[in-house]
Amino acid sequence: MNASAKLRFSRLVLAATLCLSAPSHAIEYTQLRAVKQLTADKRYDEAIQRLQALAAKADEAGENFHYLELALDIAVKSLKDAARALALTTEIKDAAYRDFARLNVLADLGRFDEALASVQGKNVDTWPVRCRGQAHGILAEIYHSKKDDTAALEQWQLAANYSGAEVGVRGRALREAGVIHLKRGDAAKAEEQFRKALGVTPSGYAWRTESLIALSSLLVQNERAKEAVQAFDGIYFTKIANLTLRGHLLEAYARALLAAGKKIKAIETFDQLLQLSLPAAWKERINKELDQMAEDF
Repeated sequence: MNASAKLRFSRLVLAATLCLSAPSHAIEYTQLRAVKQLTADKRYDEAIQRLQALAAKADEAGENFHYLELALDIAVKSLKDAARALALTTEIKDAAYRDFARLNVLADLGRFDEALASVQGKNVDTWPVRCRGQAHGILAEIYHSKKDDTAALEQWQLAANYSGAEVGVRGRALREAGVIHLKRGDAAKAEEQFRKALGVTPSGYAWRTESLIALSSLLVQNERAKEAVQAFDGIYFTKIANLTLRGHLLEAYARALLAAGKKIKAIETFDQLLQLSLPAAWKERINKELDQMAEDF
């Protein structure tokens, strides 16, 4: 199991355990820890079987769903077993949770037409709160893959405007909506969406970093370099764990500084980028620009 898969599984386990009432479910907590270890050991069949057993005896709909959601994640991402994943969805007791799970599985499997057909005639906004924003995001991604920007934008906006959606769902939805507006030439609307994305949380999510880079570039293009520089106020570059994202962020900041006439600060920022472990071609391009700047001085 790679690092991202472990993180995803840990989050799913946490979501499941938060839905359980503590004293009466001690055995279930123990079982969840066992499932996590089985998955780490690549004993996927045993992990799924334990989760199925937990789900079968769960009386509460959300609890039943959470166990099977864990099982589905293993079946799709680790086993890559479509038939088993779809069979697991039928064990979800609540119809709305079951519909959401089926949509999610079909989308993960790339069976987009089936995924869209599965929600025909169904009102996503009547599904459990935690599923609604995610469902709109899933539908948006499907329409994006089908190159239907109009439908994708509609779904991203629904995901972004749903107050019960998770921070990550809302933030990414706003970022994606901004990208579509920018693609359509509506700079004002794109800027609005990028700024809203930045306002969702100060945490360094990838979609937030991408929104800041896009906003800065947009402002520079519109000759609003001072605002582009100000957009980086309060950003701690060293807290961006992903080095590629950090590099892009530093480059965007440096270009905003250059556009605002702050050449010395821009050069210092480019130098920070060059200290990172980034592809040689990227560093070579930046070094050439710095050499040209030195000549211009």
